[in-house]
Amino acid sequence: MSQFSLYEEESHPTPLQRTWREFRASHIAFVGLVVLAVFFFFALFAPLVVPYDPIQQNLNSLLIPPSWERNGTIDHLFGTDALGRDVFSRIIYGCRVTFGSSLLLVIIAMGLGVTIGTVAGMLSGVRSSVVNHLLDALMAIPTLLIAIIIVAVVGTGLVNSMWAITLALTPQFIHYTRTFVRSEMKKEYVLASRLDGANAWQLFTHSILPNMIEMLVVQGTLALSIAIIDVSALGFLNLGAQPPLPELGAILADGLDVAYLAPWNVALPGLSIFLMVLAINIVGDGLRSALRKRVSR
Repeated sequence: MSQFSLYEEESHPTPLQRTWREFRASHIAFVGLVVLAVFFFFALFAPLVVPYDPIQQNLNSLLIPPSWERNGTIDHLFGTDALGRDVFSRIIYGCRVTFGSSLLLVIIAMGLGVTIGTVAGMLSGVRSSVVNHLLDALMAIPTLLIAIIIVAVVGTGLVNSMWAITLALTPQFIHYTRTFVRSEMKKEYVLASRLDGANAWQLFTHSILPNMIEMLVVQGTLALSIAIIDVSALGFLNLGAQPPLPELGAILADGLDVAYLAPWNVALPGLSIFLMVLAINIVGDGLRSALRKRVSR
């Protein structure tokens, strides 16, 4: 009986299993997922990985080159900065701050956006039209510009910048959720549920939400890459994370003062941001392709 059940499971895979098989078939997407998993590991276990305190200064170890250069040392794998701080430790903690804060604010923005977008999608008439025009106006403005305006009003700091980027990203989730819900409300299975007496909450939780998860995963990966860029940009402009908190954008800004003497202080945090955003975009493209292939089959 157990062998028969196993055979049935293999011959009739679930939608999630089919999506994973299609995603895994793309080698580039799978490599992107591995790179993203490495950054997630650093964000989660940074205190266990770093060899030094990321904010500890050592005036006897100023601007030591990375270990692969002639004057470098294995004690400081990525070298040190102008204050003698270990660059490897600062980048690992920077990944923790940048990636962790970006992931958290995307989750919050998604929650707010899905809630408001669902309500707006189920409404009709003047209220829905007002929401639609407001979303069109907000989405025409770059999220970074919205975040800068909000930070200029509420003040600088990592927490304020996170709330600013959250508010800047929320309209996108509202727009996609509202469009999806309005489309689903016209389908036969939703109409059948309404005829059976299902209320708005039951329609959302049992009929609409299960079909919305895939869309939210794809849009969430795109929003995460935008959030990382915005968090880093605000840190670079000294509007986000403040010293001595290590954040990739702030680390990159600190390295500009010694860019000619110690280019690794600029290249390595910049490369970290690039790889992080690239991996997320590759994973997002792989998910969209896998979902499209799964539906077509």
